[in-house]
Amino acid sequence: MKKLGIILLILALAGGCFGIYYYFTNSDNSTNLAEIKEGWHIEVENDYINIRKTASATADILGEVKKGEIYKVLDVEAVGDTQWYKIEYDKGKYGWIFNSNSSDYLNDYNNPEDIAYPTLKFFESTYYVDSIEDINYDHLEVEDDKPGVEVEHKVYHEVDASNGKDQYWILYTATDAVGKSVSKVQKIEFNERPSEDQVYAFSELKR
Repeated sequence: MKKLGIILLILALAGGCFGIYYYFTNSDNSTNLAEIKEGWHIEVENDYINIRKTASATADILGEVKKGEIYKVLDVEAVGDTQWYKIEYDKGKYGWIFNSNSSDYLNDYNNPEDIAYPTLKFFESTYYVDSIEDINYDHLEVEDDKPGVEVEHKVYHEVDASNGKDQYWILYTATDAVGKSVSKVQKIEFNERPSEDQVYAFSELKR
């Protein structure tokens, strides 16, 4: 019985120490995350992104960042519509992760230079609406690291050669305050067929 009591006491002390360690570790992490969110940071949107040794798609892979993770931006290299972000992915370990305005791998927040492109998402392959006058952007998710994003659209018409039926496509374009824009196409179906002067020829659609 005496040995059992000693064993239980040791286990209780070990559990208490672990609890204290866990509490302070999580508190530190919460504090660090709050501080990171106050400054320039990115949040991973893709399931994972490779961490590269340098800002290059051919550089050595050091590991991965996962969806939902948040990192302070230490540096950035932007060329055209692509960006490489330098982060500290582990204590004292640094690497680069990739994004572009067409990939939406991550979201960029509090960017002091507004190099990020807006992101534009919809969650259904087809948009159903009564008439062309009823088109709105309530079904879209538009984000940018700065306020002032504007969205516009054009509707394109084609006739399906296989069955002779009308088909319509809507092109959304989101443009931020400094002129960076991203476009996406969605199929659209109307209860009331639009007139030809309200739509564009499908051959004019540039994706």
